[in-house]
Amino acid sequence: MGKQNLISFIIIVITLGGGLFLTYYYSNDLKHNGVIVTTKILNVNSGGKMPGGFNCLVKYNGKLFERPSGTSIYRGRFDFVGKTFPAIYSPNTNSLKILITPGDFEKFNIPFPDSLKWVLSYISDK
Repeated sequence: MGKQNLISFIIIVITLGGGLFLTYYYSNDLKHNGVIVTTKILNVNSGGKMPGGFNCLVKYNGKLFERPSGTSIYRGRFDFVGKTFPAIYSPNTNSLKILITPGDFEKFNIPFPDSLKWVLSYISDK
């Protein structure tokens, strides 16, 4: 039983380490290679790859396509469907981060626009 526990522990460590590496890699790629694009929220993603995020319609290089994006907005997410927001998109990793809250903009050293002040009422005090 001791050998099986060791193997299970090693698998868990490798999985967690790989997850942390990928999170860092994608975040770093967005910061260094990301471009600002316009996105329209199509619907709330309630499961799958990005649970709790949004499915977005992205316009990049004259082409439209769908991408998921996580979000820090939890209250009233359905109120955001159909709305347009800026986002950071990386063509290298095909990853997208929608910019909604002041914290989202701050991560990329972009000033929070006055036009999005209406979203402040949706930010949860944690």
